[in-house]
Amino acid sequence: MSFFVFVMPEVSNPFSVVQRRMRSGIQKQSVIAMHRVFGSGIDIEELSRFDKYTENNDYSFMDNFCTNNELINLCDDNRVRFALSFSCKEAFFKALGKSWTNSNILWTDIELLFDGPGFDNYRVLVHNYAKELLEKNSAGIGETSFDYNEEFVMFQVILLQNHNDHL
Repeated sequence: MSFFVFVMPEVSNPFSVVQRRMRSGIQKQSVIAMHRVFGSGIDIEELSRFDKYTENNDYSFMDNFCTNNELINLCDDNRVRFALSFSCKEAFFKALGKSWTNSNILWTDIELLFDGPGFDNYRVLVHNYAKELLEKNSAGIGETSFDYNEEFVMFQVILLQNHNDHL
């Protein structure tokens, strides 16, 4: 079982403070939130897999996987952004322990949006049944990350479950 412990930001060495507080019996004062890893998913896709859709602007295929906002958002670098969107959704399914064939989650329930040109600023939004599953399990997106090069894209999703009630 893995836990993430978040402490007060002004503390330079948070774990020493947590250890001191726990020995002295004052553990709730310095620990703000404790989260357990609910799920982790990673997906790697070969970019060439998406060439036939992005080079020919075959948006009929993309319509099955992307929300309208994602399709609008593809304008800067269709191939990489589409592959990242697809990889994000696959990683999210894996983090939930589900697949698109054994769940009621739709591809469009998970949305990857880039804010502005480039790839620096992005958001992962969760809708409908995927959002219900997270809420039912007191879980949420803890961390997301991605990387890409000329050949591959990789996306990772870590879902955390809130355990504040157990402190």
